[in-house]
Amino acid sequence: MEVAPGIHRIEAPLGDRFVAMYLLVGDECTMLLDTGMDKMPDQYVAPYLDQIGVPASKIRYVLNSHADYDHTAGNASAKELAPNAIFMCHYLDQAMVEDIDVMIRDRYSEFAVDHGIDESEEGKQAIRDASRHVPIDIALSGGERIRLGKDWFVEILHTPGHSRGHLTIHDPRSQTLIIFDATLWNAVLRKDGKPAFPPTYRFVDTYVASMNRFAGMQPKMILTSHYPIYKGAGVHEFLAESRAYVDRVDQALLQAIGQAATPPTMRELTEQLGSVLGEWPSAASVYLVNPFQGHLERLVQYGLVTTARRDGLLTYQLA
Repeated sequence: MEVAPGIHRIEAPLGDRFVAMYLLVGDECTMLLDTGMDKMPDQYVAPYLDQIGVPASKIRYVLNSHADYDHTAGNASAKELAPNAIFMCHYLDQAMVEDIDVMIRDRYSEFAVDHGIDESEEGKQAIRDASRHVPIDIALSGGERIRLGKDWFVEILHTPGHSRGHLTIHDPRSQTLIIFDATLWNAVLRKDGKPAFPPTYRFVDTYVASMNRFAGMQPKMILTSHYPIYKGAGVHEFLAESRAYVDRVDQALLQAIGQAATPPTMRELTEQLGSVLGEWPSAASVYLVNPFQGHLERLVQYGLVTTARRDGLLTYQLA
């Protein structure tokens, strides 16, 4: 549906969740924001374009918000839909956006060596099978302005935290922020609103800085990839709870490490704290490795926690 003048939200099913893609339809050209999984541009974007009477040839830009396959795996399908479109992402995420094996190695297998936490080989193959990527034409750094019409420019913001190269779109005309996964509340939700798994931010200081930036801009509406639409007071509640969750993770980690009889591994921390920090299924607590890695790196940097190894895996204890 059209959620603001020229801004269209297209939801596609993602198991028991959904992923939202966005079309910015100007009087001169159109921009597609994220491409979902392979075939989603053909199955969901193309029919929506027909519904609103906009030809696919009007898509001049395709922007990937960040390096996760549920946001980039449909790039080849989008290229088939709009062969002359210019593909863009942040340069820090470019290598992963262009090559699914680089994304698997650097993002989804990041914790294998130090923590023994990795996607299964079947899971990795499923990611490959669902992904078709293409080269990126323009690597962004944030601060760019894109013209969509005579009186309509949107701004590209660099908002790292979930990934190093995460991007946000700011529409000054409607005071809307399209933040994708830049802020992740206290859980990623299923379609029915129940928690699916923990918020998977990775770089804590920049994650908090991005949230603070959003709050300071005082948007009227925030649009995300996996959450409802937030307006008015809902914007501030979403950002405030996301920020408070970060503090709860710090406190929970310090308490768990301090009370442990022996220095715990990352997997032990995720298993212990899953039910403390959220109400997602217990099997999903392993995804706490993403924020925990960022928090523990920061606590080590601050001199509050030190590391050692047990059976080759990193362990943590209070300094």
